[in-house]
Amino acid sequence: MTTKKYSSIPVHIVEDHQDVLYHILRAIGSKHLPFTNNLLVHFDSHPDLLIPGELKASEVYDVHVMLHKLSIENWILVEAFTGQISSIVWIKPPWSNQIEDGNYKFLIGKQTGTDEIRVSCPVSYFVGEMLYCKADNLDDTKEVNLYVCTLGYESDAKVEQNIINLIQQHGENYILDIDLDFFTTMNPFVSMFDKVDMYNRLRKIYHFDFIASQESEIIDLQSKRCEQIATLKKIFSGLQELKDIDLIQRKIFNICEIVKDKQEKESLIKLILDLANEYGPEVDWELVHDAGCTCDDEVHELPHHISSNEEIDLLMKSSQYLITKFPAPVIITIARSSLDDYCPPDQVDKVQEGFCRFLRETYNIDCKKHYENIEEN
Repeated sequence: MTTKKYSSIPVHIVEDHQDVLYHILRAIGSKHLPFTNNLLVHFDSHPDLLIPGELKASEVYDVHVMLHKLSIENWILVEAFTGQISSIVWIKPPWSNQIEDGNYKFLIGKQTGTDEIRVSCPVSYFVGEMLYCKADNLDDTKEVNLYVCTLGYESDAKVEQNIINLIQQHGENYILDIDLDFFTTMNPFVSMFDKVDMYNRLRKIYHFDFIASQESEIIDLQSKRCEQIATLKKIFSGLQELKDIDLIQRKIFNICEIVKDKQEKESLIKLILDLANEYGPEVDWELVHDAGCTCDDEVHELPHHISSNEEIDLLMKSSQYLITKFPAPVIITIARSSLDDYCPPDQVDKVQEGFCRFLRETYNIDCKKHYENIEEN
């Protein structure tokens, strides 16, 4: 397919990261990017490689439905399922370790006999989210090439060359995507309901050991993890329906009866009562469950690193140096991620201006802002 050329590289800034996909799809629809086999170079403190739980494989090609069901952590692999993105480079800062550095080749497809999208990559990131499936049990598959690398405060010639090689393999048809929380990030759940030390206590309740070497062991682990999460979700959904604190206090032992482990049950009941007594109607019980789902494994949990100004400047220099070694991208997308507190709100404007200044000086382009109450440049 012959692609068109933009007169200048479009740069789209959004607030929530999944909103960049709208602009990427428009570039594909206008034939500025090929319909298939694109490369995404993704600077972020988070992989964003989950799959929306409510999105069925049969809904993916209904763009309106698909975009509506995306969220910040699960917008990339949907396009891998369609084949529009076949290679992903996740460039992560030194404090992120949800997936270890390396090259991962795996399949994405529809799990046989279901309408669920799954992947054949057995790393804990996918197993912990119940997204792993044996390759033999996947239909309508596409191959995904995922390259994960850490960028520190100094340039890395090996990382640079590996990414350049990938870009060249794709005929220089690539999307440059930057989440501003790459430079400084918070885990917004860490300080949630901190008077009762909620997050640290959830770590113990939701902990799961993902150590396995054989495929049969991985399948068994995922099944047990699925049972654990389903049980906890049922409990917190039940609390959300009750809402009334007095009812919760009276019925808590019955609600938690489905937890088999005695120690886990005691810890869960104590946490729920402490939350109810300290925060009352302020507690969003389903959000408490969401927080727990992020801290199942302390090694791979959500990163939390509020960078100093010096660290931001150093990481800005190393990332910009790396980007200048690449051919120019077809399109650039930027996510602020500040309203949900993943990029510290008091730092996001400084980081954004620093990166946009670099883009203006490097490519002679302005950044188009798509977030609320901000006029377009």
